[in-house]
Amino acid sequence: MRILLILAVICSVLLAEPIASFFDGSDSRNECKTRLDRRLTGFSGLLYSHSRYGQEPYNSSKNCVLMLVAPLGYNIRVRALQFDVTSTENTRACEKDTLHIFDHETTLDPESYAPARIDDITSPGPIIGQFCGHFVNRILNMSSHNALTLWWHSNPNGSSPEAKGFKLHWGSFRVSKTGNCVTGEFSCGNGECIPIESACDRFADCSNGEDLIRSRQMAANCQNIELDPLTSVSGLFVLLFSAAIMLSLCGLILFICCLCKCLKNTIPIKGATSHITTTTTTTDYKPEPPQFYPPSPPKMPPPSAASSYTPRKLHHFDAPLVPSEANVPLSMRNQNHYSGNSDMNGDYTYVRNDVQRNLL
Repeated sequence: MRILLILAVICSVLLAEPIASFFDGSDSRNECKTRLDRRLTGFSGLLYSHSRYGQEPYNSSKNCVLMLVAPLGYNIRVRALQFDVTSTENTRACEKDTLHIFDHETTLDPESYAPARIDDITSPGPIIGQFCGHFVNRILNMSSHNALTLWWHSNPNGSSPEAKGFKLHWGSFRVSKTGNCVTGEFSCGNGECIPIESACDRFADCSNGEDLIRSRQMAANCQNIELDPLTSVSGLFVLLFSAAIMLSLCGLILFICCLCKCLKNTIPIKGATSHITTTTTTTDYKPEPPQFYPPSPPKMPPPSAASSYTPRKLHHFDAPLVPSEANVPLSMRNQNHYSGNSDMNGDYTYVRNDVQRNLL
């Protein structure tokens, strides 16, 4: 939708612009004519020295004649928007490349392509101006009736390679005897009236440039103009309305960002739920004191396989008392068994160690 709107605006602007023509063009409508065989009819238009204006210098050795015809009741004014033609030191007498302007002594019918008189073929009227040199935005001349003839010629060896040529704007106007303009016209404020179509473009058709004022163009209901928000009320309203929309969008974006930030702080992150739950549940849990575990005894190496020791059976537990020990007290007998006898002491030590190891 936006692309269609842009295309519509571009088309409307192009339609509002005057038709561009060339003295020396590449198509049949813009061919260079040496006689009054070519006419441009209308309210206004643009006229270039050559079709490659602005890209290449104008062509040398040209002799082109063109007639401008406005509707009945109007005069023609020619303004040079850009003019860059080779000149001599005496610019008043252009001796090299020159643009000549001729006036017509009679009114011409814009719908008839035949000249009014046979001598108009060779002599359109008195010459009222010849121009060369360099200048911008300058009114060249105006007609006394509704026609002007332009003659553009360039010398074969007189053209400068840096000369760009010229760009002209011509438009129709009339001087009102009563000071009032009729319907379909734009009042310039100095007694001149121009067609409303000419007032809605970006070129000055009034001699004082009143038709370039935006407020005047809007009052004339011009549709294809560029609004300036600093000089028009409607443009200022559009500017303020656009600023309000932009501020509203910025506020909405900030609100959404703050809301997302708050939600991010309150909603647990996926994968971190178990960690949070474990942390909250273990805050009130009181761990029990660690239990005491005695250290493990050192591992004793097993008896060597090569050892020839074989546990012997203790016979003194089962053997009868020796007569010599019969009268010995029991405590003395035990003492003798556990301390006096080296063999028994060794057997007891082994058995005790073995029992202790099994218990552990």
